[in-house]
Amino acid sequence: MGELDLLVLGGGCAGLALALRLTDHGTSSPRTLVLEGREGYEDDRTWSFWRTRAHRFEDLVSASWNRMAVGSGGRLETYDCGATPYQMLTALPYYEHVQERIEGCGAVSLQLGARVTGDPVPDGDGWLVRTAHETFRARHVIDTRPPTPLPECLLWQSFLGQVVTVEAPSFDPQVLTLMDFDDPNRRGVQFSYVLPLSAHEALVETTVFGPQALAASELRGDLDRATARLVGGGPVSVRRSEHSALPMGLAGPLTPRPWVQAGLFHGGARPSTGYAFQRIQAWADTCAASLLGDGTPRAVQPDPLLRRAMDTVFLRVLRAEPERGPELLAGLFARASTERVIRFLSDLGSPLDALAIVGSLPPGPFLREAGAALLRRPLGEVG
Repeated sequence: MGELDLLVLGGGCAGLALALRLTDHGTSSPRTLVLEGREGYEDDRTWSFWRTRAHRFEDLVSASWNRMAVGSGGRLETYDCGATPYQMLTALPYYEHVQERIEGCGAVSLQLGARVTGDPVPDGDGWLVRTAHETFRARHVIDTRPPTPLPECLLWQSFLGQVVTVEAPSFDPQVLTLMDFDDPNRRGVQFSYVLPLSAHEALVETTVFGPQALAASELRGDLDRATARLVGGGPVSVRRSEHSALPMGLAGPLTPRPWVQAGLFHGGARPSTGYAFQRIQAWADTCAASLLGDGTPRAVQPDPLLRRAMDTVFLRVLRAEPERGPELLAGLFARASTERVIRFLSDLGSPLDALAIVGSLPPGPFLREAGAALLRRPLGEVG
């Protein structure tokens, strides 16, 4: 293949987002190869976000809602989000869209079934990357793969979801359920998340914010119970399933690497929420502009100090006192304006929004954890 300008390790959301931006520039783009270990793409996940501004994936959005509900035990408060609709984008149309764009661009390529066997190796002014069958050389490398071993995180967002179809009308297609909290349990803050596609079909997920990443098998019973509660125990047909465990704040810094790293563990997801799609797309815009400008890739820029501090303290409170999770998370929407909360969760909040969020939360546990963070108290030590 000859020498490349750029190797992208991992063809998931982040790797494909950058490749897509580079295809916009045709043959003037850096000569780029994306290496992805999967043999092919499946409809394996769903990305959702508030539409805070126009974006390039409007035609791929599969559903959108102007109202959302938050509460516990089925007792839900409904909030208007019509100014920034909540949108759902499933993975397979995204994968296929980017693949189609890559196929029409001579400067950008995607190789499936190419599992990288180790870290990039320095080679003069470039890098060597090996797969099971080939060795590639490029001037720059961007690694979007999860680190190995996985680092300790303040919390993990573990979820198991399935798109279900039922005979009797069981869902309100006009209102998504953002968080319906279950009873407190030893695993962390647990809630159901429901994206209704019609009265008879919905994506139903069980989510846990907890100190351990949970396997699909550990969430199966909870998801089955949540689904049965929603549909009244009637017959359920499952169209597809998805499972993941997302990092929510790193417990310590990762080992620095001399190549650019991106993706979920490197700033691609908001620590306190797990929302990643828009952050990844924003990074792809910035990184592509840099590559086309001075020829160098860019990592995700750190969040502002205030946002990082708020996220860290909030996660420490949820870890130390998970039983307060429903009160705290539901309180964000109950005591602050919906518009402010959405802006804050979408990384667009102003200092006034941040103050409103702080004012909506009880000060005691946050002051304790802020003090503990300053004293660098070990994780898990409460009181």
